[in-house]
Amino acid sequence: RRPPRSTLFPYTTLFRSQFQAEHGLQKLEDLALPILRQLCERQFALNAEDRLTFAGYVALSHARVPTFERSMDRLSSLVAAKQLELVANDKRALEWAVAEIRERTGEDIDPEQFRKNLTGGTVEVKQTSREWSLRQTFEMMLFLQGVIFDMKWTFLLAPEDDAGFLTSDNPVSLFDPVGGPLGGIGVSSSPAAHFTFPISRGLCLLAQHQQGPETAELNGSKVRSVNKGTITRADSQSYAPFESASVQKILNWVVSRRTTSGKVLFNKGRVVEE
Repeated sequence: RRPPRSTLFPYTTLFRSQFQAEHGLQKLEDLALPILRQLCERQFALNAEDRLTFAGYVALSHARVPTFERSMDRLSSLVAAKQLELVANDKRALEWAVAEIRERTGEDIDPEQFRKNLTGGTVEVKQTSREWSLRQTFEMMLFLQGVIFDMKWTFLLAPEDDAGFLTSDNPVSLFDPVGGPLGGIGVSSSPAAHFTFPISRGLCLLAQHQQGPETAELNGSKVRSVNKGTITRADSQSYAPFESASVQKILNWVVSRRTTSGKVLFNKGRVVEE
C-alpha cells in the first residue's frame, strides 16, 4: 500500500524560489542514499515508505535530465503556438483574449487590429523560463513517483566475473514495444511499458507492469543487452566502470544519428515546425 506522499515529501511550498526548489530535490537524493546502500548490499525488502522514496529518486533521475527538459520546453512552445493559432483564427477566442488584455492592462484594443498584428509576420515561440522548467520537473517527478511505486520491480544481477552494468546521463531507459495511442512511449504508455535503471555495477532495476520475480541473475550476454539499451537512451554520455571500444562505438553511432528538434514558429496565423 502506498503511504501518503505528504508524510515524505512536503515540497509543495518549495517553489517560492528556485533555490528552495533545488534544495528540496537535493533532500530527496539524500533520503535515497541509505536505500541505495541497502540495495547494493542485496537487501531488497523495502517497506512502503522506502519504496516510495526510491521511486521518487528514480523519477527525479528521469525528470531532471536535459532530454526531458528539452521535450517539455518544446511541448510548451507548441501548446503556446497552438493557442495563438486558435486566437488568430477563431472570433470568439479572439474577443476573449482582447477582453482579458483590456481587463488586465486597461488598454482598449480593436479585435480586428489585434488579429492583424498576430498574423502579420513570423515569430519564434520558445519556452525560456527556468522557473517553469523546474516546476515541470517537480510535478512530473511526483506523478512518476506514484506510477513507479505501483510497478512490479525485479532486481537484475550481473555475474561477479562480468564487467557489469553501465549508466548514462539519462539513466532511466524506457521501452514499450506497443507504444501509446499517438506512438509515444512512457512509463505507463501501455501494459507492455518497462524501464531499466542501473543502480551499481552489479545491480540494475527492471520496473514493469507485469508481475516478475524479485531478482533475476543475468549472464554476460543479457547484461550487455541491458547496457546497449542504456547507451541508446543516453543524452550524450555513458558512464562505465570499465573501458570499452564497443561501448564508445555504439554511443558515437547513437549521437551521430540523433536529430535535434527545430524551431516552433508562428507564421502569419499558423503554427510551423521546422
